[in-house]
Amino acid sequence: MFNKRNGRYAETKPNKERTVISYEDMPLEDYEQERTNISPKAVKKIIIAVAIALVAGLLVLAFANRDKLSPENLSMWWSYEVLGNGGKGYPVELVGSEVKKGNFAVNQSRVAYASDTSFVTLNSSGKEIANVQLRYSKPVMKSGENRFLTYGLGDTGYQILTYDKELYAGTAEGVIFTGDIAPNGNFCLVTEGNGFLSELYAFDRNNNRIYKYSFSEYYINSVAINSDGSGCVACGITSNNGAMRTGIYVLDFSKEEPVGKYTIENDSILDSRYISGRRIALVGENASYVVKVGEEDYASVKYEGKLTNYCFSPSTRSYAIALSKSGDGRSCTLIRYNDNGDVQTQIDTEKGAESFSVFKGTMAVLDGNTIYTFNSEGNITNTCDAGTGATAVTLTSDSTAYVLSINQMRYFDLAKVTAEMERQQREQEKLEQEQQSEAGE
Repeated sequence: MFNKRNGRYAETKPNKERTVISYEDMPLEDYEQERTNISPKAVKKIIIAVAIALVAGLLVLAFANRDKLSPENLSMWWSYEVLGNGGKGYPVELVGSEVKKGNFAVNQSRVAYASDTSFVTLNSSGKEIANVQLRYSKPVMKSGENRFLTYGLGDTGYQILTYDKELYAGTAEGVIFTGDIAPNGNFCLVTEGNGFLSELYAFDRNNNRIYKYSFSEYYINSVAINSDGSGCVACGITSNNGAMRTGIYVLDFSKEEPVGKYTIENDSILDSRYISGRRIALVGENASYVVKVGEEDYASVKYEGKLTNYCFSPSTRSYAIALSKSGDGRSCTLIRYNDNGDVQTQIDTEKGAESFSVFKGTMAVLDGNTIYTFNSEGNITNTCDAGTGATAVTLTSDSTAYVLSINQMRYFDLAKVTAEMERQQREQEKLEQEQQSEAGE
């Protein structure tokens, strides 16, 4: 009845296998070749277009996360998240009796902490990957993505570790004041000096010493190494006619003398961090500062309130502080600065900030045992009960966070918890309205 034309035809069963009756006007045998309107060339073009779209999407995703797609990160992801993801989930009980707030870090949903007895790492499902005994009772932990430095405060011992093992255990030439480690494994230690107030030693990833600098004017109390481990900033204090004076040294491990040297009067630096290649954020007791490597001066921002907490965000080239307007540490103003020291976001809230974390445009505070997250407009986006004894929070996305408590490591999907709390609140309000209506009748 129909002539066979050029085109693509679907395969059908032979007539002899047909066992059904057609109730249409055209008999079944005339359907033996069913013509479609899609040519092979068109199908090929569609497949190519879809493939190009997928590749483009993957390239955009890879570019956005290029700093995380190192061979080491990919290897760890495959080994411990794909092949070894056998944990029972969070919460997970802590090893040891105490973990200080500063001895807790999260990188790509992998947790690391140093307790009074052990260095421990966990994968995203809560499975323990490493458990290394520490050699000192008052440990301090510094992290550079997947590299970790632990040392004993007031001790000479230190250890270099990765996510899954200890690489090296050593003894410094003097009591360790502070230290830091870069993602590539280069690290530095500041110790008491032999004839000097302080001495700084830098080492490569194989624990070979590559640099030494002696300080005759300042006791160094804060050091931050740059992202490629080629230099650092060292901050120290001294007394000047009874007043506090801080010295800032920017060191290049390939140069004998500092590449930058600054003085800050009447303030001491609590912490420091490179927030971009040549910009360093310093958090002091009375003000914060941004040092621009290569420039003669620095930016300073005086606090209008009591500093209660702070955090650095190198991925967004920014840092943030929490200032309290009340004596109890509540009624905080959360301020985020870029790497020029300019205000990006300022949020006034009645909440406290016992712990403070930033992820892209989201800021989170831990107030008591409750986590609150704020968007850049200052609106509360999530509210989550962090559980009894919560001490520190770290955001891993706009709506997920890890929480350190006095005895557990916890994980929360803040958006889900918030939605569930809102649902329960609506049900409670509905129940109360029904009870009021019944009472009125």
